[in-house]
Amino acid sequence: MIAINARMSGFVIAEALVALLLLALTLGLSAGMFGFARRLSQAGHGRDVLAQTVAGGGALGGWLAAAAPIRPATPAGPGPVLFEGRPDRLTFVTASRGDVQPAGLLAVTVGFNGRDRGGPTGSILFDVAPLPVGASLLPDQVARQTLIARVAGARFGYFGALREGRPAAWHDAWTDATRLPQLVRLRAELDLGGRVEPLDLSFRVPGS
Repeated sequence: MIAINARMSGFVIAEALVALLLLALTLGLSAGMFGFARRLSQAGHGRDVLAQTVAGGGALGGWLAAAAPIRPATPAGPGPVLFEGRPDRLTFVTASRGDVQPAGLLAVTVGFNGRDRGGPTGSILFDVAPLPVGASLLPDQVARQTLIARVAGARFGYFGALREGRPAAWHDAWTDATRLPQLVRLRAELDLGGRVEPLDLSFRVPGS
């Protein structure tokens, strides 16, 4: 009887060890699967950010390619070109064919908002509004949308000659100029789900 009880105890201990081993293997596999799923999610999020960045960069490039070098008339002659570039934003006039935005001349403002609702990253936003002709804009005529999201930092630069007879160079700001810049540069840092990648884009302005 003692021998049978000893054998039964041995079986119970062996079964408990096997159960613990299976539990450890199951937990290990689960942790590995969770980690793999998280990496897949981060990789997918990074692809989404990159896809939006490509689309946003293409839209900005298209608007700048159609920028209009308009200089309002003043008593002293033509005034500065309607283009205001700052390190954190730029505003210019572009011509739309009516494919996505209303046809005609549009005022476009693109800027970095710094942070989205106190989060770690911000967005590059754009406002598009038809130029008013004889009347002020209605509130619903201005559309604000996100151009590029998950932006940790962004800065614009401008290349060209601000005035006639000046040498072409890179500038942090483009204001009160008599012509459009030749190039607009956007340097940004994108948050691709746990890692920050630099982004360096340059856009040509044919009407300069």
